[in-house]
Amino acid sequence: MPLLQASGFSDFWAFISSYSIPLLLMIVATFVGISKEGNLVEWRNRLRFKKLSFKGIIICIGLFILSFLLTGLLTPTAQYLASIDLLSPPDFLPEILNPNKTVPGKELVFFMGVKLQGAYWIIIVYFLFLTFFNILGEELWFRGYILPRQELHWGNTTWVYHGILWGLFHLPIYPWTIIYLLPTTLLVSFASQKYQSTWAGFIIHYLGNGILALLPIILGVMK
Repeated sequence: MPLLQASGFSDFWAFISSYSIPLLLMIVATFVGISKEGNLVEWRNRLRFKKLSFKGIIICIGLFILSFLLTGLLTPTAQYLASIDLLSPPDFLPEILNPNKTVPGKELVFFMGVKLQGAYWIIIVYFLFLTFFNILGEELWFRGYILPRQELHWGNTTWVYHGILWGLFHLPIYPWTIIYLLPTTLLVSFASQKYQSTWAGFIIHYLGNGILALLPIILGVMK
């Protein structure tokens, strides 16, 4: 992100681009992987795009609420870890992702240098980024491609190992979140394995990231 900023990108587009590129590579890697397996023709089944029942959707929403509450209880761990120099967030991260800058209850006025009030375009851009890069990119790679392969080795307990390893994936990016992310990483993994459906993880993951960033952006734009 700093490299893009130094190259003339605005803070907002440097943020979106620096995230989108590796997430896009996850999508590419997913299809390269299933192609090498010989499963490209049956990609929907291989990546577990299995339709969830209404009951399954409700349970996934309930699991999201549980993960949200547990994350809230563990939020002080992020504030503590962020106070350690080695784990401290870089200054260029947006305020809502930086526990050193976040003020509880404070309305979001600016996001990466963009004044939100009336900037409806940013809702569209962030929605597309969140849906098709952030969530879909991670879910395709982790729940669609990797989880089924791990199940061949770990069986019914795969969701525990998978959840922990997915949490560690965030370590180089957000090291201060490593503890409070565990409820989400474990419950997303549990739901995906229980229902054998990538949509289960998608629902929980999308609701979590949506409330974290998209909802505050929407409220800031419509103020």
